[in-house]
Amino acid sequence: MTETREQLGDKAYDRDALRRGLATRNITAAIPGRSHRKKPVGLTPGVTGGGHRVENAFSDLKQFRGIAGHQASLVASYAGMVSLAAWFLRTKPNQRQATEYPKATAVA
Repeated sequence: MTETREQLGDKAYDRDALRRGLATRNITAAIPGRSHRKKPVGLTPGVTGGGHRVENAFSDLKQFRGIAGHQASLVASYAGMVSLAAWFLRTKPNQRQATEYPKATAVA
């Protein structure tokens, strides 16, 4: 297992407690600050860019009704549905190329 070096997130994850927790573990927070922050936070150049890939993947996964509605009662069965749907999307010829999605990571 590789060690995490940076945490990518959108403005919804802009919390001081989260940033402090990441900093104590030497993880760079690639999270843009909200516009109403009293003290603006800067981003490390070159760290952001790629969040759209995650958003695209979730958008494609939502076409599967069981995933969009969270119809699985167990985490393992939900993870299995997501894994199967991701495999289907990667092997199906569609408008997005398979290289546009980040590599799959193991679900614990």
